[in-house]
Amino acid sequence: MPNPGPSGPHRRIEGTAAISRLPSSVPVVIVPDHVLAAAAGPVPVDIERDGRRTSAWAWAERAWGDTGADAARPAEPEERPTFWLSRLAFERLGLASGTELGTISLVVPDPKPLTPVLPLVHDIPGNDEVQVADDAELGRGSQIMVRHGVAVWVSLVPRDHVRPGTVRISNHLRAVTEPSEAGSVEQDTLFFRPLTSEHVRTRKRLALPAVSGWLRTATERCLRWFFLAPEQSMRLVPAHPDDEHLHVVTLQDVALSRLGIRSGDGVILRWGTTEVEVTAVADHDPVGLDSADGRPDPTKPLPARDMPRHLAVRVPTALRHMMDLPAASVVTIRRSTRSVLARNLNSLVIPVASLALAGAALNDPNWALLTCGAVATAVLGLSRLRMGSSRAVRLKD
Repeated sequence: MPNPGPSGPHRRIEGTAAISRLPSSVPVVIVPDHVLAAAAGPVPVDIERDGRRTSAWAWAERAWGDTGADAARPAEPEERPTFWLSRLAFERLGLASGTELGTISLVVPDPKPLTPVLPLVHDIPGNDEVQVADDAELGRGSQIMVRHGVAVWVSLVPRDHVRPGTVRISNHLRAVTEPSEAGSVEQDTLFFRPLTSEHVRTRKRLALPAVSGWLRTATERCLRWFFLAPEQSMRLVPAHPDDEHLHVVTLQDVALSRLGIRSGDGVILRWGTTEVEVTAVADHDPVGLDSADGRPDPTKPLPARDMPRHLAVRVPTALRHMMDLPAASVVTIRRSTRSVLARNLNSLVIPVASLALAGAALNDPNWALLTCGAVATAVLGLSRLRMGSSRAVRLKD
C-alpha cells in the first residue's frame, strides 16, 4: 500500500490476533464493529507487533454479514477485541506459518465526516480532486477518501467558496463512489490520512533494471506531454473467471474510445503512487455487470448504483495483488503512449518505404518532392495520436 504522506490523528488499539480463512489478494484485517463505527471499510490501517509494522485494509464485521462468519467473528464477546488477519497480512508481519500471533496493535486513523455538495460551474474539480474549506483540518496533498465503502486517492484543494463541514466533488467522482444498492446506512464521505509505514516488500533494485525503468518512465512522460494522454477514473468490478491469473484489464468499447486505444493496446493503471503498465482488452460480456445474487461480497463489489457501465474496469486478482489494490476502490487509467505510437509506426512502414523506394528508382530530380511526401505521410499518420484538450476554444464572440 503506497503511503506518501505523514500520518494524521489516529487511535492505537491493542487486541488479540487470529488467522482468518477469508480469501484476499491484499492484506486484510477484520475488526469488531465498534472499532470502525463510522465506515464498514475498507479503511487503511497499520498493524504492529514486536517492532514490525505493515499496512492492511480493515473491514468491520458487519460488512460481511453471514459471509465467512465462522472465519471472522469471535464466538463470544471479549473485553480485548479480536482482530482476524488474512494469511497475506500474517506473512507481511514476517511470521512463519503456524506461529502464534498473540497481542498486536492496530493503528486506525480518525475519520472526518463531511457532506459533499455540488461543484460550481466555473470551478469544477478534477476527477481526482476534492475541494475543501481553507481552514479545514484535513491537511493538503494526497489522501484516501472512503465513501460508501469505496476507497479512492484524491488531492485536497483549498477553496474559499467551500463551507466548513462540506466538500465539493465532481459529478464523475460522485457517480463512481455511490453504493451498489439502495438504502446504504454508511455516512456519506469520510477522509483518512495515509499512515506512514515501512513497506515490507521493498527490495533493492539492480542497477541495469533501475536505469531501464527510469528511461521507460522518462520516454513515457515525454510522449504523454507531446501526444496528450488524458486520465480516466474508473471503479473496479470483478474480472471474468478465466482472467483471474492474467495481468490484463477489461474495458468496454466506449471506454477504449475515450482513452484513444484499441483492444490489445497498453494502458497505465495508477493507484496512489503505484503505476503498472498492462494490456487492455475489450469486454465480451458487459451485461454481466448487473448480475448479483443475494448480499454483495465485499471482495467482489458491483458497479455503483446508476453509474454508467463504461466507467467500470475489470481488474484480475493477480493484478490487484501486485498493486495492493482493495476490491472496492477507484483507479486511474490512461493509455500507454509508447505502445500506441509503436502500433501507428508499424502501419506507416509500407507507405513510407514505398515512397522511399520510388524516389531511389526514379532517375530524375524529384527525390526532394518524394522525401517531403514521405515526411508528410508520416506526420499525417501520427497526427491522430494527439488527443484534443478537454477545454473548449471560443472561435468567435
